[in-house]
Parts: sequence; C-alpha cells; structure tokens
Amino acid sequence: MSAAILVVGILFFLAHGFSLLFEKKAVPDVLLLMVIGIAVGPVLGLVSPADFGKSGAVMSDIALVLILFEGGMTLEIGSIRSTLRRALPLFLVTFVGSVAVAVAVGVFVLALPVLSAVTFGCILASISPAVVLPIAKGLGLSRETSDILVIESSLTDVFSVILVFTLISDKGSGGIAFGRMLGSMLSALVFAAFIGLVGSYIWLRLLKFVRRFPNTMLSTFAFLFIVYGFSQFLGFSGAIAALAFGLGLANKPFGIVQRMGIKMKMPDTRISSSEMAFFGEIIFIIRTFFFLYLGISIRFSGWVAVLIGLALTLAIYILRVAFSVVRPASGVPRRDLELVAVMAPKGLATAVLAGLPLAAGMAGAGLIRDYAYDVVLFSIVITAALAFLIKRGMLVGLLDRLFAKIPVAEPAGAEPAGAEPAGAEPETIRKGAKARREEKKGESERAGIKRKVR
Repeated sequence: MSAAILVVGILFFLAHGFSLLFEKKAVPDVLLLMVIGIAVGPVLGLVSPADFGKSGAVMSDIALVLILFEGGMTLEIGSIRSTLRRALPLFLVTFVGSVAVAVAVGVFVLALPVLSAVTFGCILASISPAVVLPIAKGLGLSRETSDILVIESSLTDVFSVILVFTLISDKGSGGIAFGRMLGSMLSALVFAAFIGLVGSYIWLRLLKFVRRFPNTMLSTFAFLFIVYGFSQFLGFSGAIAALAFGLGLANKPFGIVQRMGIKMKMPDTRISSSEMAFFGEIIFIIRTFFFLYLGISIRFSGWVAVLIGLALTLAIYILRVAFSVVRPASGVPRRDLELVAVMAPKGLATAVLAGLPLAAGMAGAGLIRDYAYDVVLFSIVITAALAFLIKRGMLVGLLDRLFAKIPVAEPAGAEPAGAEPAGAEPETIRKGAKARREEKKGESERAGIKRKVR
C-alpha cells in the first residue's frame, strides 16, 4: 500500500512536469500520461482495468463531466450561434465520414454483418472532448476556435453514445430504426441543455446561502454531479447537461426568459476567481488519472489488427484534413485551422463503447473491440504528433501548400506581433523568428547594462 501511495505522488509531480513540457516544447502531456498507462498496463502487466473495479469507470465519468464543465465555463453565449454554424459542417462531415470509412472496413475487410459494421462506425465516430480540450488549451488557440472544438467534440461524443446504444437494442430486430435514433438524439440534446441551464440558475440562486457554511468550495462540483446524474437518469445526455451548466454559470443567459414576459429574479452571485483556480487544480488531478486509466485500458491483439487500425485512423484523418482544406471554417485564422484539421482523437468513450457489443452478444463484437482500441491509441498519437509539428513550425511548407487559399491574418484583420507576411517561405519564417529572439535578448542585455551604470 505504501508503494502505491508513493507511485501516486510521483505520478502527479510528473503530470505537472509534463504540463510544463507542453508549454515549453509543445509535447502534449496527455500523450505522455497515456504512454505511462500503456507501459504499466498492457506492456508490463503491472496494472489492469479490473484492479480499479467500478471506481475506474466512475472516475472516468467524473473526468469527462469536469472537463466539459470547464469547457462550458469558457464559452461565450454571444458567440454560440456563429460557433455552432461553423462547427456543424465539420461535425457532420467528420462524423458521417468516420462512420462510412469504418463501415466499409467492417464489411469488406473484417467481414462484419451490416448492423455490426454500422455499430463499429458509430463507436469510432466519437471525438473525445476530454482529449481535445486539454490539447487545444495547451496550444493557445483563439477563443472562437476553442469554442468550435468544444461544440464539435461534445456533439460527436453524444451522438456516438446514443447511436451505439440504439443499435445494440435493435440487434434482435435485425434492422435499424432511423426515426427512433433521430428522435433519441434530438431529445437527448435539447432536454439535456435545458436541464443544465435550469440547474445553473438554481445553483446561482443558492450559492449565496451555501457560502455561509464552511468548506463549501467543492459544492459547485457536487451540484454539477447532481445535474449530470439527473439528466442521465431521465435518459438524456449528462455530458451536454454538464456543458450547459458551465455555460449558464459563466454567462447567466437568463435575460431571454424575462424578454419572453416571464417574471424571473436574476441571480446576483457568480463563481469567483479563487473558486475557478481551485476548480482548475481539481480538474488537473482528475484529468491526470483519466489519461493514465485510458492508457491502462488499451489492449493490443496482434500486428494485423494494429496495421488495419492504423490504416483506418489515417483514412479518418485524411478525410478531416481534406474537408478543412476544401471548406475551411469562416473567420478562423490559418494556424488555428491547421490545428483544428488534426483534432480528431478518440478517447475513453470509444474504448468503453467498444466493449458493449461484446456484452450484448453482437456478431463480430470481439473484432469491434480490438480494432477500436487500436484506433483510440493511434488517433491520440497522430493528433499529438501533428499538433507538436505544427506548433513547432515543422510542417510550414506542406501546410502552406494545402491551405494556400486561406489568409494567414487573424480574423480581426490585424496580424499578430512579429508575424511574417502570407506566402513567406518556411526558412524565412524560421530566420525571422530567430532574429526577433536575438533582438529581444540584446534589448534585455542593454537594459541590464543601463541599470548597472545608474
């Protein structure tokens, strides 16, 4: 037991070091945490998901809820409409395209029945917000771009979960009930968002009273879990409810109800900066566990499965990048768009959903699980590697050719300080950056000399 506690302490210090490495060198910390999980799990066999019992799945759900809550807190209500309009095309093409590619592989390569192949496609169509949001935050994307990723990944996650559960329930009928699936998705989204917003209003009204009691810093999280659990209990999306709850706390979008003629007292409290800082610490700890557990949960089933999983992952990414080039999101600067184009990692939701067909006795369920695990691993590795290369400027020439028709300038019209003009050669950009760093260093040294002379 003492050794386990020692390892936990070391891991959290490593997690802080990985976060610093991400800031300095653009090496995603989520990938490093996953690598540790893979090393102690499937490679060395020291730990397995069964060792965590039910607590592993519970902590993973908590991680997803808290990360989505944090994402909702960063959204601005005024930009939701335009963000949703820009996120929907990317969401639809990525989701439908991922399903289509996976169904083709399932039917023609793995010889799965059509229903099993469609289930396989829906499992792989999810983009994990728990993986995307930390990487996006570390890359310093603009608020508008981060909002697009929050909405897109949340939608894919919800649609994937609903579709997989519906398809598994239709296993005995031998068909696919499209009308029921569409109704389930719409109700899950609309009612879950309503529950989250109502929950945020209730909590803001209660918060002033709750703060009179000692040790209530975590009470907001407790109420968040109530909102999530209540939404899940009613059969709606707890993930969307958590996102809407954070959105409501940060933006207080309750004036629209008053404009409809309904009398409603507006809450006069808000989440303080100290509470937000504390929330960030808790989310960091839970997120560290999440990615370690994700690495431990991955399983490998042979080189053939690995190669097919890699090919399937690459096909999904090529589709996403091609659409981003053909129809880029409006108002998104080129650098952000390049990063959005490679943000399609799968996560624990995909890994968990991959085990459901096996439990339900669906044909080909073992193949679905094994190949889904491979895609989870490869998608995170590819996302992390491409994000690293883009941020370090190692793919400038290739990206300039791919995104040649997209202006480099920021959406506001002003280029960032020190930016090179559009069309500059990669070597010119690197030399310019180096010259600016040397110039700043020289200015700092001259300023230090002046201070000594004085």
